[in-house]
Amino acid sequence: MTAIGTEVLLPYVAGVREAPEHAETFELVNPATGEPVAAVAASDEAQVDAAVDAAAAAQRAWARVAPEQRGAVLARWGELIRAEAEALAGDDTLTMGRPLRDTVAEAPGIANRVRYWAGMADKIHGHQLPIAPGFLSYTMREPLGVVGVIVPWNGPMGMFVGRVAAAVACGNGVVVKPSEVTPLSALRLGELTADAGFPDGLVNVVTGDGRVGALVASHPRISGLSFTGSVETGRKVATLAAPTFKRVVLELGGKAPNIVFADADLEAAARGAVWGVFSNSGQACVATTRLLVERPVVDELVARVVALAGGLKVGDPLDPTVQLGPISSARQFERVSGYLDLAREERSTALVGGTRREGPGFFIDPTVLVDLDPRGRIASEEIFGPVLAVLPFDGEDEALELANAVDYGLSANIWTRDVGRMLRVAEGVEAGTVWGNTARLLHPGLPFGGFKQSGLGNASGEGAIEGNTRLKRVSILYGAEARGPEFR
Repeated sequence: MTAIGTEVLLPYVAGVREAPEHAETFELVNPATGEPVAAVAASDEAQVDAAVDAAAAAQRAWARVAPEQRGAVLARWGELIRAEAEALAGDDTLTMGRPLRDTVAEAPGIANRVRYWAGMADKIHGHQLPIAPGFLSYTMREPLGVVGVIVPWNGPMGMFVGRVAAAVACGNGVVVKPSEVTPLSALRLGELTADAGFPDGLVNVVTGDGRVGALVASHPRISGLSFTGSVETGRKVATLAAPTFKRVVLELGGKAPNIVFADADLEAAARGAVWGVFSNSGQACVATTRLLVERPVVDELVARVVALAGGLKVGDPLDPTVQLGPISSARQFERVSGYLDLAREERSTALVGGTRREGPGFFIDPTVLVDLDPRGRIASEEIFGPVLAVLPFDGEDEALELANAVDYGLSANIWTRDVGRMLRVAEGVEAGTVWGNTARLLHPGLPFGGFKQSGLGNASGEGAIEGNTRLKRVSILYGAEARGPEFR
């Protein structure tokens, strides 16, 4: 965990921690106590410009490095991350509130994302296109140049590593703007790139709130942009990026359906439902916040879910026995609390939870709601908290109607022993990622992107290459009998 003193933490630009010329500061808060833990300098416009300049200069040199050598440097970065995994995880727990046992357990997998992209660095290529006789036509993938990455607060370390590793493997320089709620791990991860052998300035970390994010999104010399966050902010980011026609990848909100049919393994489905919605206190875009249950097994499955949810331990995220930590910030705490008030107004019934905790910290107990209007706000809007809405259905058609009745389409889960039904529903559900009889299988080699208002483009697998490169086609006449352009 980062040692916090009285000094102001500085952004990381061109290989050094550097104070902005016009330095304002913002406070980091421990959501488990509500107490401040550090102050961070907010980057200004001049510092964002300097970060872009540094990234552009370093990128020109980096693009000339042989791909296998780029992969070797990436691999060293991954090993450094692995060596500091526990400290980096502690930084995220301190500022985000996710239980330390979860952030520490996740950290080695995050380091593996770097290893994946280290191996991919020399496998980013085009194709030969045998279209016209006597012509050699082929495509090639070129880096965009400088890529902006705007990282959310709910998965700071993982998002930073995944997005930066893909961009750098493709030959780009990067300017990262972490959330003002959780910048600690980002600042350290930036420093570790220099320790690994990245050119100074290839990866830069500018800090601050949405104003700094807007500077990154609109910067005319940033050619690509990866944003993860809310739909509302995603629209603003896309608008700011549009005048310069940036390559934009947006990973936005979700209201994931968790569809359980009567023939499913109900014990496994109940465990999956509880983990899927309450992990990280529901603060995940893929949280399965809508439990759609076939009517014959509603009572049995809900009883299992309520029993499991009621047994979850909520408290200090540094306690290794705690399963749910606090909501990440006072602002988000008020938002989730407002939805609990709305649930009472909509006359739903809380079988467990349903109230905010008084006292220090931003804690809300895991909540299971029934008797909901499927068209109401609780059942259709993203809450981003530990709140589960239960909706019964009869048959496949109604299950799909309910699943697809929201504006989001990021992910979905399906539980059934019937293979044919699994395939039909997976085909019919409007979501970019579908998990069957499991939850949240994630890997840097697997695509991950949303439909509808859940996003644009893809930040994982082959989609990450598309989002970090531009495609060039070359056609060369070589055949003696082939003819070039001429007047006739």
